[in-house]
Amino acid sequence: MNTINTNQTNPYLTAFNENMNKAYETIDNSKTTTESSSQTESKLHNAAVNVAISTHSIMNYLKVKSTEASQGNTNAQQILTNLVSGNDEYVSFFEGDTTQSGMSLESIGYEGKAFTELTQGEAKDLVSDGGFFGVDETSQRVTSFVINMTGDNIEALQESRVGLVQGFEEAQKLFGGELPDISVQTQDKTLEIIDAKIAELLKIDAQKEAE
Repeated sequence: MNTINTNQTNPYLTAFNENMNKAYETIDNSKTTTESSSQTESKLHNAAVNVAISTHSIMNYLKVKSTEASQGNTNAQQILTNLVSGNDEYVSFFEGDTTQSGMSLESIGYEGKAFTELTQGEAKDLVSDGGFFGVDETSQRVTSFVINMTGDNIEALQESRVGLVQGFEEAQKLFGGELPDISVQTQDKTLEIIDAKIAELLKIDAQKEAE
């Protein structure tokens, strides 16, 4: 069974893993306890409830953070694409340095000029091949963020994928129902990387079960 990678520094993941371990300890202890069957059943029930609550909380957290990551980066791509064409209508969405998705430009890792100060040429550089918000850089940034959060847990990664798709959809709604080509390509590449990681983990699990 896949477990959350305890090498991750995410406190939510650490708490989840600790709750899982406590639940398993309770179950193991019940096998040798002298308590009545009703007491044992009660403890097992409470352990199961704690795991269920913890699992729901961590999965929701991962989904939300993944949504923020994909939406924030996609919002930036859309605004920059508009700036390249001379349209600064959407720059105000950032209100300085916020992407309206819960992530600041700084948290994304962007340390350049405020978008309101960019020239058309500078905006074009940012979304070009090799640019900070280009297809390759953005897809790698988003997928690294997600994989670092989820470790080698298949269920967590699958839930995060749902969040990524939701983020792209939210960004699409914000800008009139369409994504620029760069964002469509970024979405495709992002999901391709995540799907490959999921397939890799499923293959590893299958090999372990076959041993």
